[in-house]
Amino acid sequence: MKKTLLATAVLASLVSAAAQSATVYDQDGTTLKVGGRAEVRAEFKDTDDGSIIDKSRARINFSGVTKISDTLTGFGFMEYEIKPGEEVDNRYLFAGFGTQIGDFSYGRQDTANVQVSDMTDIASVHSGYQQVFDASSDKENNTFLYSGTFIDALNVQANYTAGEVDDADSFGLSALYSFDSGLDLGVAHTDAQTDETQTTLAAAYSAGKFYGAISYALGDAFNDADVISDMTSLEVALQYKFTKQFRMIGIIAQQEIDDIDTEDFYAVEAQYRFNKSIRTFVTYQLNQIDGEEDSLVAGIRYNF
Repeated sequence: MKKTLLATAVLASLVSAAAQSATVYDQDGTTLKVGGRAEVRAEFKDTDDGSIIDKSRARINFSGVTKISDTLTGFGFMEYEIKPGEEVDNRYLFAGFGTQIGDFSYGRQDTANVQVSDMTDIASVHSGYQQVFDASSDKENNTFLYSGTFIDALNVQANYTAGEVDDADSFGLSALYSFDSGLDLGVAHTDAQTDETQTTLAAAYSAGKFYGAISYALGDAFNDADVISDMTSLEVALQYKFTKQFRMIGIIAQQEIDDIDTEDFYAVEAQYRFNKSIRTFVTYQLNQIDGEEDSLVAGIRYNF
């Protein structure tokens, strides 16, 4: 890995939310950035009373990098989410060291599976269903993570997560390779002491204004009766940028645990980005599971 990338590799690869952040301090090899978003979202569901669910949220994050030597850096990141009614949630809180062989960190952060599951998690609301259980999810406590980039195209991650109760530890390993042609291929495996397992395979292709990705997961997860059962999950994501500001996104998600559908829907989103800071979106989810309602979400998001 190039030395110039050491200071920012983890923050760029793990938490895309910091991409819009502003530098508030940069002196003597130490940088501090502050960022976040204000996002108002209203969900309309097909109910008799025509109720509207407020799903608004705000996030604020702080990221720091300090140069220790030519081959060693230190970094830290934390992010909080605030919802209406003063509900506050700690999303991320981790710190670590960047070296010539990769980055090592500990805290509340993403597991190794996330860099692969994120390939189809591109919608504002209705995507990101390949994190089937906690051990394969983002924002997990007590997580030790290694992330390294090799030959400028292969990113490898490995995590060990210590459970907060007995016999709940887990580990994960993933690899993501990016070809010059615009093709990305990813594979991840997660194994937990709870007997939950997940293997995720994903492929993505981007060319000009088009992006398409497909991810497939299989393994073992708890069913509604808390019994370990077979699990399969499919997610397809398509995006086309008609103009610099306007894009359309389509999502297909299907998931089964113990031969019972836990997810089965189609979603389409129209998104308009006025600039890098503010966007509007409208997304509609057509649910295919009996008894589950369709969902329409409209929102405005401001990044800072």
